[in-house]
Amino acid sequence: MVMQRDRRKMIAPESKKTRRARDKLRKQWAEQDRLITPQALADTVDKIHKWIAAHALNRTALKEKEIGLFDQNQNAAALSQKVERFAKNLQVELSNLFGKCNV
Repeated sequence: MVMQRDRRKMIAPESKKTRRARDKLRKQWAEQDRLITPQALADTVDKIHKWIAAHALNRTALKEKEIGLFDQNQNAAALSQKVERFAKNLQVELSNLFGKCNV
């Protein structure tokens, strides 16, 4: 087991350029965290609601059809051609493999 001290010896020291980039990212993240406030979030929610209302005319009305996000796998999706080819090749390989074995 390699000790922590020995691991540090194996890693090259951080360059000045990398340290500057890391510090710059930390400052950017701190600024972003400072800007995320409850008031800013509420303003963004209001903007989203206004955008949705402004684009309501472009929305498609669904009166005749119910939409469900998940149907508990009652209707399986069709297999893609790639998956079908893979399954067919796998069946052929397994039949060849087990056909040769006399178990």
